[in-house]
Amino acid sequence: IEWVVRFKNTGKQDSPPLENIQALDSLFEVPASTPPTLHWARGGVSSFDDFAPQTVEMKAGAKFALQPNDGRSSSEILPFFNLEGSNSGVVLAVGWSGRWAAQFQSDSQGAVQIQAGMAKTHLVLHPGEEIRTPSMLALFYTGDRWRGQNLLRQFILKHHRPQRNGKPLQAPITCGNWGGTTAEVHAENIRKFIEHRLPIEYYWIDAGWYGKPEVKETEDWGTNVGRWDVKPSLYPKGFKPLSDLLRSDKRELMVWFEPERVFKGTPWHQKFTGKWLLEDGGDNSLMNLGNPEARKFVTDFIADRIKEFGLGCYRQDFNIDPASFWQKNDTPDRQGVSEIRYIEGLYAFWDGLLERDPNLIIDNCASGGRRIDLETVGRATPFWRTDGPRDPIAHQCHTYGLLAWVPLNAISEDREGDTYEFRSSMSSSLCINWNHSGDGPTGAYPDSFPFDWARQTLDQYVGIRDFYYGDYYPLTPYTQAADQWMAYQLDTPEKNQGLIVALRRPQSRYEVARLPLHELDPAATYRVTNLDTHEETKATGQELLEQGLRVSISEKPGSALLIYKKL
Repeated sequence: IEWVVRFKNTGKQDSPPLENIQALDSLFEVPASTPPTLHWARGGVSSFDDFAPQTVEMKAGAKFALQPNDGRSSSEILPFFNLEGSNSGVVLAVGWSGRWAAQFQSDSQGAVQIQAGMAKTHLVLHPGEEIRTPSMLALFYTGDRWRGQNLLRQFILKHHRPQRNGKPLQAPITCGNWGGTTAEVHAENIRKFIEHRLPIEYYWIDAGWYGKPEVKETEDWGTNVGRWDVKPSLYPKGFKPLSDLLRSDKRELMVWFEPERVFKGTPWHQKFTGKWLLEDGGDNSLMNLGNPEARKFVTDFIADRIKEFGLGCYRQDFNIDPASFWQKNDTPDRQGVSEIRYIEGLYAFWDGLLERDPNLIIDNCASGGRRIDLETVGRATPFWRTDGPRDPIAHQCHTYGLLAWVPLNAISEDREGDTYEFRSSMSSSLCINWNHSGDGPTGAYPDSFPFDWARQTLDQYVGIRDFYYGDYYPLTPYTQAADQWMAYQLDTPEKNQGLIVALRRPQSRYEVARLPLHELDPAATYRVTNLDTHEETKATGQELLEQGLRVSISEKPGSALLIYKKL
């Protein structure tokens, strides 16, 4: 069940105050012999703990509340939940890219009252005025918790998946590069990718490409948002030569922007202060997307740059906490209106860009993955899901947590020649970050770069990427310990096959693990192929379900990829 509640004042006077509006307020009776369990996950706050799975036992009388405080929907907490009972449950999702809040309370009979909506509403509606509330999803399931998680994944892939040229998006391989690097270096990199046939689909130019034209050195990228002039010292002919070079080989250009944040002293700040900017007394202002004129200006500006630059992907960052700006702009009888209009405006802005260019995809970055929710995942994809540690174990843990809720996501792969680190960073998409530097200009890829390893490893990933659109099952517990293994299964029931990703961490003493699999036919025989050794074995579904798949990894750290197929 999916819905959005709207309110409209059809009278000739202001409405009475509407307060504490709940998009969801229902009692869920989840059959259970023991208290039901609430599953949720941490959000993206640039930490090792990002997206870590969490559980709460909802005992009789228990109360529990969740809320991100800074105004970005997945900062601190992901807005997805699974209330699991005995062989049944309900998955809930909130679609609101601002400050939402959810409360859970168990009664004496084991039922759980759940409320969810905006964190604060106390407002009157003027005559003819209409507002919306957060969208809500309630997905009921029978079976264990992971059946619920996978029904959510497939629901999102079917109904909340970005489209490109009218077709469901397959999240691409991107390659991150610092914007303070010259166009000549970028062009040389692109030519080498083409020469070595690396299957990199989007060439990503990050922050640092804009600023004062007379300054040759790379400036502080964060203090020039609002000054969107391409630096001629870096890109004398703009970005079009790069996008033309990429499109000559069926690749696309991707460029970083941050149009919502406006730094003091920049042209946008000077031009729009007192008109379209929300202030909170600091150095940053917030472009008010809730203002129709401001939204039209930003939409036209970005759409023109997309066309001028020849972009296939528009990367939008958002490095600001908007809650204080919204609150300061609201009068006492209109608390919540600025946020509502802003979030409505954000969706209209993205929808407007996508309508103008059906080939376009949008990268949703907000200091990493701080704006992931039911509304954003259908419009934009987090190709940089966290600003957290660039560490293989951290990447494994982030994948472990986020794949349960959000099928399309990616993070960087940083170390050329390191297959363990590469596989630790794999998800439904991948950002290659081999030669990127946030500290200033970098050189082009040297001739000594291991291009053969890169091509073979990327080609192998392309061959298994579709498995990430199947059902997801962790095969080991969540842990950050360096002396453990982490493994997961991706099952595609319609093809009767699946993928096992196994990762032996650097301090693990164990060379062999037995991993019981999920959702196989006990009576069938399966062929298991190790993609590294090409060794093939056969086992019955019952053996793989009960005794487990035997996986051997001699190196530490080390990894293994295995594909099983029903015969």
